[in-house]
Amino acid sequence: MTTQAALYCRVSTEEQAREGYSVAAQRDRLLAFCEAQGWTVADIYKDEGWSGAKVDRPALTRLRKDAREHKFDLVLVWKVDRLSRKVADLAALIDEFDRHGIAFRSVTEPFDTSHAAGRAFLQMLGVFAELERENIRERARLGIRKRVESGLLHGRPAPIGYRHTGKGVWEIVPEEAAVVRWIVQQYLAGRGALRVAQALKSGHVDGLSSQVIQEQFGKPTLDSVVDRIRWIVRNPVYAGYAPLGDELHPGRHEAIIEPETWSRLQDLIDRRRRSPNRAHTSRYLLSQRIVCGECGSPMYGRREPARKLGGSYREYYVCSRSSTVRGTAATCGNWGISRDRAEQEVLAALRRLAVTGLPASPESPGIDELQQRRKQIASALDGLERRRRNLFRALEEAPDLEDELLARLRELSEEQRRLTTDLAAIERELRSGGASVSPEEVAALLADVPRILDAADPDQVREIIRTFVRRVIVHPRGHKIRGKRTDPKKHPKRVTVEFHPL
Repeated sequence: MTTQAALYCRVSTEEQAREGYSVAAQRDRLLAFCEAQGWTVADIYKDEGWSGAKVDRPALTRLRKDAREHKFDLVLVWKVDRLSRKVADLAALIDEFDRHGIAFRSVTEPFDTSHAAGRAFLQMLGVFAELERENIRERARLGIRKRVESGLLHGRPAPIGYRHTGKGVWEIVPEEAAVVRWIVQQYLAGRGALRVAQALKSGHVDGLSSQVIQEQFGKPTLDSVVDRIRWIVRNPVYAGYAPLGDELHPGRHEAIIEPETWSRLQDLIDRRRRSPNRAHTSRYLLSQRIVCGECGSPMYGRREPARKLGGSYREYYVCSRSSTVRGTAATCGNWGISRDRAEQEVLAALRRLAVTGLPASPESPGIDELQQRRKQIASALDGLERRRRNLFRALEEAPDLEDELLARLRELSEEQRRLTTDLAAIERELRSGGASVSPEEVAALLADVPRILDAADPDQVREIIRTFVRRVIVHPRGHKIRGKRTDPKKHPKRVTVEFHPL
């Protein structure tokens, strides 16, 4: 009975260019070998441009499927490394062929896997194939380094502001470069990524091409535009550098931003990151304390021009899930409340608190419990940081998943901020010995609240609010009472203040 042989050929582009391992050349050698042996060719399996580091290749997958169906008696390759360049994968494939009663042969490497010495020789061939693969990777890394050190930008598409010339060096696109310079100017003027993104999403900025703005920033969501702006102002390519990891090398392309301006911009961004939490410095006294009574989402301060008041502004606390906020679709009908009204309601509640006193609290946790909670939160923060790093790596490897990955990164950042706040509170309790303030001390402090509020500056008022107020809830018109929606005309917006228990 004639032996049915399956011919497997594989080449990567780099190997073909370096040593001439073309698929056609391998096929011809395999066909000639089969003819000399008197074997019949059952099928030819070709993987062109596929690395030998992985077994997930189209033709190899089809070959393994046909092997399970016993469509041939033998697998023939030109060299062992055509099948795999990893010892573990090579051994697994040979074992798989053996289970199905299929032999394995190489044209250029004589071995017999029917006895121990032959299998050992095959394993040695696999070791050398894996060594060659590592050498190829090392040469590739050295080639990339040499390329970047010479000023060329490796392995990245041209960002907004540049286009490829076909000669390895980017050239500036004037209309797009003007947008990049405008974004940098806005940052240097003190505006944040959100305000810049909102201006770009509006579709028109004086002096800039509306077509470029629409093409670059019109379709993505506002959050995606915010993340892209942060990437632009951090990108050293715009200052004429060729980056390699954390290293910066002078690039051959023309800079859109002067290196001195870019360095000043980085200093500004770093200072913003090191600045205190905005909840402690914002002019909005209820930051991080005020929430929506309809959907439970945080509310934040927002200024809007009052057109009927001659160019002045009105300020509000706005639900983060309401319409027209951050460019999102409407998911909450409780738009917001006037800043003055909300803050006056809270200050009036603090004055009443000086008379009524704080509610009683459950027993405070002991030192051991606080330390255990601190350990749990610290462990959770470490896990979140690892997941963030993994997502950043995934973002670099799969830019087509940008929206999904950035959304998940934002969720992790919110969770990280919440846990950091909880950890800071626990640290304060531990520094105080885990003991709560005595009722007498609280009563004395409360009695002094009206006098302090009358004479305090905004920073002192904010600290008083953060000391006593746990949460401020803004209920919508016609809010629910005992589970039933009331008449909006009879029940307007209502503000509820919850205090920390004693």
